[in-house]
Amino acid sequence: MDEFWLEKARKYILEHRAFTNVSAVKGSSTGTEALISATVSVGLPSKFIKSGITETRVRSKEEVKFVFTEEFPLKAPCILLRNDFPRCFPHINPSVFDVVPCIYEGDLSELLQQSEWMNGILNQLVDWLEKAASNDLMNYDQGWEPMRNDHCAGFILYDLDKVIDACTSMDESQSIRKVKYKEYDDTVFVCSADGCNKGCRSHMVCLMAHEVVPTYIPNSIETLGDLYEYAESIGVRNIRKRVEDIDRDHMKEDKLFLVLSVKRPVKLIGSHTDRELLNFAICKQRSKGKQKRYEVLPECSVGMLVHIEDRSSALLRRLSGSRAVSNEAGYIALVGCGSLGSKIGMHLARNGNGPFLCIDDDIFMPHNNARHALIQTSPGKKAKLLSDAIIDVGGISVEAARKSALNTNFSSSRIIIDTTASLSVRSFLMDGVDLPPIISGCLYGRGRYGLLLLEDRSKTSRLSDIWAHLYYRSLLDSSLQMALFSAEVTSINIGQSCSSRTMVVDDARISLMAATMSLRIQAALENGLPKHSKALFIEYHDNYSLTTHFISIPECVPVNSTTGRDWQVRLSRRVHEEMKRHMLERCPNETGGVLVGSVFLHARTVVVTGVIPAPLDSVEERDRFVLGIDGLEKAISSIEQKTNGKVTYLGTWHSHPLGGGASLIDKATYQKLLHVRRREPTVCLIVSHDEVFLV
Repeated sequence: MDEFWLEKARKYILEHRAFTNVSAVKGSSTGTEALISATVSVGLPSKFIKSGITETRVRSKEEVKFVFTEEFPLKAPCILLRNDFPRCFPHINPSVFDVVPCIYEGDLSELLQQSEWMNGILNQLVDWLEKAASNDLMNYDQGWEPMRNDHCAGFILYDLDKVIDACTSMDESQSIRKVKYKEYDDTVFVCSADGCNKGCRSHMVCLMAHEVVPTYIPNSIETLGDLYEYAESIGVRNIRKRVEDIDRDHMKEDKLFLVLSVKRPVKLIGSHTDRELLNFAICKQRSKGKQKRYEVLPECSVGMLVHIEDRSSALLRRLSGSRAVSNEAGYIALVGCGSLGSKIGMHLARNGNGPFLCIDDDIFMPHNNARHALIQTSPGKKAKLLSDAIIDVGGISVEAARKSALNTNFSSSRIIIDTTASLSVRSFLMDGVDLPPIISGCLYGRGRYGLLLLEDRSKTSRLSDIWAHLYYRSLLDSSLQMALFSAEVTSINIGQSCSSRTMVVDDARISLMAATMSLRIQAALENGLPKHSKALFIEYHDNYSLTTHFISIPECVPVNSTTGRDWQVRLSRRVHEEMKRHMLERCPNETGGVLVGSVFLHARTVVVTGVIPAPLDSVEERDRFVLGIDGLEKAISSIEQKTNGKVTYLGTWHSHPLGGGASLIDKATYQKLLHVRRREPTVCLIVSHDEVFLV
C-alpha cells in the first residue's frame, strides 16, 4: 500500500466540513487493504433534529468506513455504512453483509479521477445520506429504482416487451411458457426453450399485479412463503393456488420460475415501461399428503434472478444505435459467404438488420479459418454456416441457399449484396434488369484497396454503368488504376492440385475494409439507397490509415436505335453534354470524334464513357464530316493498354447541327466499321440539338 496516497486521502477527509472523528490509516492483516473510519454529520429534516434520528432510522451522526485497496488511487475506496443501517432505500448496492451505498451514477473510480479527487466522493456521500434522511433517494424525475437483489441466484433471459405483452393480454393476468435452465455451481441460467440447445426443462409463469405499488421494498424473500406474502401484498391474488396448480401439471420438474409484473408509479430508470418484472427461482420441496398427493412446501427456498434481455434483432438495434427496420418485406441477399461477405454479413446482423438470404455453393475448408468471420473445425456449406451464425447472434430470420447465385430466384429480395469477386456472377447481375438494387463489394492488391458499388434506388444507373465509369475514371486516377489493373497478386498452395491456391491477404485488412463497407451499407439500409449511383473507393496506407472517397457516377441513358438491334447502347450524360458542347462550338459545320467505353458481353450492353477529339486531319464542313487518322491509333492503344482493354474503341460520333436522320453515307460508314471490327459491337452515333441516336 502506498502510504503517501492514503495519508493524502485522510487529509481530504479531515478537512471536509461534514466529517469528524477521522481515524488513522489502519492496515489489514494481509496488507492488501487499508481502512479509514469517520463520522458524517447528516442534515436531518427539521422535525427530526431534536431526536437525532428519522423515522427511517437515519441518524444525525453516521459512521462510515473507507476501504482502500492496493489499486488506490486508480481505484476508488469502497464505502461501508453501519451494519444495521436501514436497507429500505433504493440506490444501495447488492451486498449480503455490509451496507454499500450507491452514491454515484457511474464508476466511482472515474469520479475519483476528476479535479475534485476525494472531495467528489465525499460530497456525493453526504448528499446521499441527507437524501436518505429526507426519504428523497427515489427521484421520480429520474425514474423508479428496480428492486435490489442482495442474494442473486442467477440470470433469466427473455424479451421484456414480449413477456409484458403476454401478461397484459391474458384475461387471468397469467402467462406460462416453456423454458430450459442450466446450473453452474450455485448460479442458474434460464432461457427460452428454443434458446438453449441443452438444459433441464421447466416452466416460467408470469403473474401480473394490476394495482400501482408506490413503495420501494428491498428483496428479503428467501422462501416460497415469503414470496406468497409479498405477492398478496402487491395485489396478486390466489398465488398459492396458482403455483400449486401449475406444479401439479409439471411434477417431474425440480424448479419453477415465477415472474411478478409489478406496476410502478413512474417508468423504471433506463426503461420505457412502468412495469417492473421481479424474477424468482423456486426450488421445489414436497410433502406427502394423506391422499399421496405431493404439495410444494412454503418452506421451499426461493432465489431472485437478474433479468437479462434475450437475444433479438430489437436488442441488437438498441445496442448498435441502428435505425434500420428488421423483418421488412424482402430479404437482404448476401451473394457470397466468404471472407469479405461473412464479415459484412455478421456486421449487418449484429446491427439488427434482416431477414437475410445467404447464397454460396462453396464449402468451408480449414484454410478459411485464416480470414473468415466464422471458425470451424470441420467442413460445411458456407451459406448454411453463416445463416446459422446469424440466427445465433440475434434470432434473425435467415434462409440458406446452398447454390450458385446464377441459379437463385431473387424475387423475394429487396437488395443484393455481392462480395464474390466472381466475374461470372458480376455478368449475371449486370444482365438482370428485373433484379432488386445491387451493392457490390470487392478487394484488390492484397486488401490494400476496396471498392463498394451502390446502384441507385431506381436503378437508373446500373451495375454495368458503374463499372464502365470506374474503368474510364482510372485513366485519370492512378490509385484507382493501380487497384483495378495492377498485376500484383500473391497466392499460395493449400493442397496438391492446380485449383488448390488462394490469395495471401491479412485478415485484419479484410476486417478493416469489411467494417468500412458495412458502415456505408448500414446507412443505405437505414436511409435508403442513394438517389444517384455511387462507388466508395477505400485505400489502406502504410501508416495504418485509411482514405476513402465517393466517386459519383454520371447518369447513363439508353440510346434509341432506328434499326432495333439486340445490343443496348448506354450513353453517359456527361459524354452527351460534351458532344453537344463541341457541336455548338463548330456550328454550322458538322464535327465528331471517336467513342470509347466498355463492352459487357453477357448483358449485351455497350456503355459509352468517353470521347477522343477528332484528329487534326479531319474534315468539318456544313454538310459532311470525315474523321481523320492522325495520332488516333496511338491514342486508342494507350487507353486500352492502361485499362487492360476494359476501356476500348467503340466507334464514332458526328453531329447534325441542322437536324435530319442518318444519310446513306452514314449508313455506309457504319457498315464499313462493322467490317473493320469483325462484327464486334460497334457504335455510330449522330448528335443533334434535340436528340442522339444510333445509325
